[in-house]
Amino acid sequence: MSEPHVGFEEFVTRGRSADRARALHSALQRLAGGCAGDVLQEMARDVLTGRVGLRDAVRVGAYAEALGEGTRALRTAWQALPEEERARRLDEARRALAPPASGPGTSPY
Repeated sequence: MSEPHVGFEEFVTRGRSADRARALHSALQRLAGGCAGDVLQEMARDVLTGRVGLRDAVRVGAYAEALGEGTRALRTAWQALPEEERARRLDEARRALAPPASGPGTSPY
């Protein structure tokens, strides 16, 4: 039987909107599924079950090292993409994470 997970609301902070908290929660769920190896799977499960807070988790040596390795690999893959593809993905991410517009013609960028 699996342990209950915290909801995305646990990740909403003064500097993190509900949309960004949902994205973080979704990423943690993918990591908990094992997509990035055993160490990050363990970290994500600990965070999602509430056994450890996110800030505390990234301070654990093994977790920080695994996150660093994953970040380096992601950066290498990002740099290998053609410029047009990076621009397209960046625009897509900005739209997904942008706060709601407050009026006509309003842009967060």
